[in-house]
Amino acid sequence: MKPAFIQRINPLFLESHLQEIGADQAGIEIMKKKSHDFVFRINHLNLSALHILKQEALSVGADVATPRDFILCQKKSYDALLFGSLSQIGRIIQKCLSQPFGLKQIANTLKTHLSFHKKRDPQIMAILNLTPDSFYEESRFSYESALKTIKAYLDLGVTIIDIGGASSRPGSPLIAPEVELNRLKPILEKLKEEKLTQKALFSIDTYNPKVAEFALLCGFRIINDILGFQNPAMIEVCSNASVVLMHSRGTPETMQNLTDYHCLFEEMDHFFEKKIAQLQNAGAKEIILDIGFGFAKTMEQNLDLIQNLCHFQHFGLPLLVGASRKNTIGLLTQQPTEKRLSGTLALHQIALQNGADILRVHDVQEHLDLLKIHNAMEKRWKK
Repeated sequence: MKPAFIQRINPLFLESHLQEIGADQAGIEIMKKKSHDFVFRINHLNLSALHILKQEALSVGADVATPRDFILCQKKSYDALLFGSLSQIGRIIQKCLSQPFGLKQIANTLKTHLSFHKKRDPQIMAILNLTPDSFYEESRFSYESALKTIKAYLDLGVTIIDIGGASSRPGSPLIAPEVELNRLKPILEKLKEEKLTQKALFSIDTYNPKVAEFALLCGFRIINDILGFQNPAMIEVCSNASVVLMHSRGTPETMQNLTDYHCLFEEMDHFFEKKIAQLQNAGAKEIILDIGFGFAKTMEQNLDLIQNLCHFQHFGLPLLVGASRKNTIGLLTQQPTEKRLSGTLALHQIALQNGADILRVHDVQEHLDLLKIHNAMEKRWKK
């Protein structure tokens, strides 16, 4: 039997998940009106564990929603929803730590979701491409315009600048490291010469180990690999560097055909767990998790990730979202790439509200303004 998998759910979407697991409609009407700070979907929970969990939840005033046919006890496992307040879930954890049937492991996993990690001030990662074929034409820079724009970003107080020399638009082929280095080398050397890499965190957007190594020698401190460090040589380069670990499948050329998941969040958790361990063993200084918006994911999957971004906070690592002007926004707004700014701002604001720590963006000034409004509202809420 598969081990149970726990996904944290945005409470706003409790009703839709109650429908998905097949809860009784009368019960749905009652449960959706209850107050709940935390909602967890527990997939393939074995029958015995579910009976105990439901009893323990009810004993502390929380609840567990089950499918209509759970009462028949004809299956070995069921999907269920656990929901309650912070204190209620905490008490359930304590009760389950001494219970059999896998409930101790469930309790320990729930603990990671309740761990309150240090709140980070959200940051902007500015995109700057030295490519002739990036999907957004305004993000393509020459040597001269790149240098001028970088200095402008620094004057604005941008803390992270992400520079790339290879397009990752859907359908684009991988390029040789020599081609990528030819595009990047002049600007990277200039940044080192003028000591600009000391004024902000510079990130190299590459999947080629040789390019990553050269960037680090030029003072870059972050490696952003859109292939998710599939190449073992990329992992070796990460010693003493920070990394952006992005979830994806295949390559930009093949990823659009690789969107079939049995459970997106479960597969992403397994991917992150494996890669985090590899990167930590290699000596990576800091790991930033990128959900890979638009990479091997459908529009619905992208939106599901943004809506339930809080799930990934259980890793205790900074979360990055890069939805800037991407196809999902175009599908929703029916706007071409050059007219997707307002849609991008709207989606990125929701990402911030749901736990994003870093936004990777094309439109820097507009997103800096967004952060000012977001931060002001956060401060008022905390008063």
